Amino acid sequence: MLDQAETKHEEFIGKVLIADDDPDFRQLLVGRARKMGLFVMEVNDGEQAMEALEKENYDVLVVDLYMPGKTGLDVIRDVQRVNKDLEAIILTGSATLESAIEALRAGVYDYLTKPLESLTVFEMTLSRALERRYLIRENKRLFQEIQRMALTDQLTGLYNRRKLMENLEVEVQRVQRYLRPLSIIMIDLDNLKGINDTYGHAAGDDALQLVAGSIQEHIRRVDLPARMGGDEFIILLPEAKLDMAARVARRVYVQVMNTLFKDRKISISIGIGEWMPDYQSATGFLQAVDQALYQAKRAGGMRIYACNPNGSVVPELEH
Repeated sequence: MLDQAETKHEEFIGKVLIADDDPDFRQLLVGRARKMGLFVMEVNDGEQAMEALEKENYDVLVVDLYMPGKTGLDVIRDVQRVNKDLEAIILTGSATLESAIEALRAGVYDYLTKPLESLTVFEMTLSRALERRYLIRENKRLFQEIQRMALTDQLTGLYNRRKLMENLEVEVQRVQRYLRPLSIIMIDLDNLKGINDTYGHAAGDDALQLVAGSIQEHIRRVDLPARMGGDEFIILLPEAKLDMAARVARRVYVQVMNTLFKDRKISISIGIGEWMPDYQSATGFLQAVDQALYQAKRAGGMRIYACNPNGSVVPELEH
């Protein structure tokens, strides 16, 4: 029944499934929907409608209330279990107040009686259903984008401080309960101010992006990389002991230090640490690793320093 099969779906403004056991009436609806620029699939009954809906995602379902096998409401209730965003329009030649209320309770967008007053009424109803479908879809997309932006550093594409702190709190609670390892890597550019002063702030942004890219290349899927602000980055490493964190830190360090930027090399300092009960909290853990980073910077930069179990800070790698 489908004569649009050879045309790509992307060329249509929407996809509609029309299910009605009256072939003449169905053809009227199909013709008008296709004139609207829609991809249209037509079927005879409720069973065929369900088969079509299982194979393809449609924007709108136009379905007769009374058909052989499954009724229109049966089809709508079944499909809403897997596709709640599908808009549905019910058609019937024997409308009653009770059936209209039942249809609306089932989540039907609109209810049209046969014979239609005109095909223009059908087109207007179908257009409004499509607009609602697109509005809901766009609102979801915008909401997801807002959520992403709220948790992401726009310059580097890494997570931001808020996301890091949320995850760190969760991971610390997990290691306290299950005694699993957890490590942190803290990275700081040694001379971002010098790059900004010499080449401008756009070059400074490029340098930050270079470091972020190096971080992303050397972490696992479960690790969480974040920009804390300014020129400071943190990597949260669940299920990682200090030696694993050190290997990741060295790989990032070597890549950054061996990358030529403008006419100079970028240098970084790194502090690393593994969770210990003495830290007591996520804040205490961060402060300990920050102290290791501070000592690396104080020693001249271009170094990796690690927190020791006894609380001291020792060089892990020096340039």
